[in-house]
Amino acid sequence: MREEALRAVLLVKAIEESDRAGTLLPLADRAAATRDAARAAGAAAAPELDVEAAALPGKAQRLLAARAALLRRQLGTRHPFVETVLSLSTGPGWVGRLLLVAAVLLGFSLSALDGTRRIDMLSFPLLGLLLWNLLVYLLIVAGWVRALFGQPRRRPAAGLLARAALRPIGRLVARSAKFNAALAEALGRFLGEWAENARPLLLARVTRLFHLSAAAVALGLIAGLYLRGMVLDYRAGWASTFLDAPQVHTLLSVLYGPASSALRIPIPDVAQLAAMRWEGGRGGVGAAPWIHLVAGTALLFIVLPRLLLAAFATLQTWRYALRAPLPPALVPYFRSAFSSVEGVVGRGIVALMPYAYEPAPPALAALSKLLPAALGANLAVDTHATVRYGEEDAFLGHLAERGGAVADVIALLFNLAATPEDENHGAVIAGLRDWLTTSRHPAQLLVLVDEDPYAERMAAQAGAASRMDERRQTWQAFVMARGMNPCFVDLGQEQAAAPDRAQIDRVRAALWQPAAG
Repeated sequence: MREEALRAVLLVKAIEESDRAGTLLPLADRAAATRDAARAAGAAAAPELDVEAAALPGKAQRLLAARAALLRRQLGTRHPFVETVLSLSTGPGWVGRLLLVAAVLLGFSLSALDGTRRIDMLSFPLLGLLLWNLLVYLLIVAGWVRALFGQPRRRPAAGLLARAALRPIGRLVARSAKFNAALAEALGRFLGEWAENARPLLLARVTRLFHLSAAAVALGLIAGLYLRGMVLDYRAGWASTFLDAPQVHTLLSVLYGPASSALRIPIPDVAQLAAMRWEGGRGGVGAAPWIHLVAGTALLFIVLPRLLLAAFATLQTWRYALRAPLPPALVPYFRSAFSSVEGVVGRGIVALMPYAYEPAPPALAALSKLLPAALGANLAVDTHATVRYGEEDAFLGHLAERGGAVADVIALLFNLAATPEDENHGAVIAGLRDWLTTSRHPAQLLVLVDEDPYAERMAAQAGAASRMDERRQTWQAFVMARGMNPCFVDLGQEQAAAPDRAQIDRVRAALWQPAAG
């Protein structure tokens, strides 16, 4: 799915899930858009779509995009502010252009640090820029090495800029709550989902801006030197408390050597450098050759590498924009959106697999309401026999025969009263995760932790609330260490009441699926 289509889908999804009553987007309009999208795609006359979890089928994606486009136009007509938020959510935008202008001006100002008529060959402007860029290149290479060994790349600067790019929109949406609280809540929900899902795209765009800004600083420095050199008589020389002429010759040969070879401008010998030393008001020579060397060095070591890195980031941006990664929650959203159109969505199965825990019938009844409400009304909950403690290998070895091969969602149900252990609970979670990844079976994984048994045990004890929080944190860290999030459910409290929006959101947020190959 293209980036623009995904943004519209996530916007409509956020509004529908925040505005259940149809205040912002009438329920009749939603139903009409669903029918129109299905009719235009010929979906009603086609076989039922096999909605897989690894990725929505192409036809399902097109149906969602077509429906979102219809509803987006209606939203834009009723609430023009929505289009403003959508346009600002793409990334840096005008802030990026302003940053590039500031970078050029910064480089231009650096050209005057040595004074209006002097270029110090050992001064900060060029040496400082070269050292900064060398540090950045080393960090980039370190990130690539980490990626080769399967470790996530750390890009704190790019991540900070990506969050900063969306922060003004968040403040704008927050202020809009004074005029339309329901719309502000829905747009805030959209920005949260979009920022999480579009993180690779936003990082690529910010990384490109980061490299272009670095190149702009160097180009500003070059432009400043040449423009000032046209109207001022620049003199080039050097001064140092600790270095003598031979040492300066060695340093300049390393610093300006590549540019000297490329431009065929020789580096002065030791005797010439000794005569160029600023001393007693004397020293220095005509600066034109040195301006050329500074410009050549900046081009070779800053501008060209940064432009190459910016081009690489641009390719990443195009890749994400043309085929944006889809969040797992789109699968249940598609089922909910098109379940009313006959022939579009087929029946599905949630394979509920308790581990070392026998849930009571009322708890299973609560899950039979919660899971279809969160994951799609067309899903049936199929409860399997409990996986016994210590039988993890046997369970994983026969997972396909035990219902894994036909499940659309596999829900592992744990008991909060149990202390998670690596060789048992961890083995089941990691084993299921790895099986879904290697077998490429199109199913999502959901880790549920029932709080009710532990809450009953703690009810009569002092400090029950803090003990519950400690155990939740233990399970949260344990499951997150295996690459997913747990969903905590209190099946004792939820047996009578219908599932609320908050619980449905938590279930969807905990869905995990293998990364697209």
